[in-house]
Amino acid sequence: MACEGKSLAAKVNVIFVNDAKIKDLNKRFHHRDTYTDVLAFDLGADKDIVISVDTARKNSRLFKTSVQYELDLYVIHGILHFLGHNDKTEKQRRAMQNRAERILKYVH
Repeated sequence: MACEGKSLAAKVNVIFVNDAKIKDLNKRFHHRDTYTDVLAFDLGADKDIVISVDTARKNSRLFKTSVQYELDLYVIHGILHFLGHNDKTEKQRRAMQNRAERILKYVH
């Protein structure tokens, strides 16, 4: 996959879970006992993007988007992580969100 001048040659698995499961994974692997919308796991040749469908539903109501839009946005977010983008600071989070939304507009 080519994106913003970078390429990703890997098998990407997208796994849909509920809020309870993503919170458990976030706690287990990132030591954060909080809900989240998406987690990205780089397993070498394979990449896993774990998405909370519950959060996608909530956010679609909150942001007046479709559930499919939110799910697509989370997949792009995960791929951006694999391409080296971070969202550890508020500034990085905003930049990554803007980048993901731009890409989604392009592919839709």
